[in-house]
Amino acid sequence: MWYGMRLQTLREHSGLTRDDSSLRSGISPSTLAKIEAGLTIPSIEMMIRLANSFKVRFPKLLLEVGVIMREDTRVALAEASSQRLARAARRAKSRK
Repeated sequence: MWYGMRLQTLREHSGLTRDDSSLRSGISPSTLAKIEAGLTIPSIEMMIRLANSFKVRFPKLLLEVGVIMREDTRVALAEASSQRLARAARRAKSRK
């Protein structure tokens, strides 16, 4: 299932029609239909608007529609943690 179908499913589970989502997001119903059909790739701005219209956080929307995978976020979080530890170690070393 590609992201367009997942966006449609998420919209429907939110109890929204395409017109409702259009009013909330400011994206035209025809553009939403193209996104859901996989004919148009939404910009990040559009994805943020859609997340807000579905009342979900943007990262959760990306996970829900399969743009990013949970494994990717785990790796990113682990890398960020190791980078923070390395910076802290460098700061502590420079203070000595």
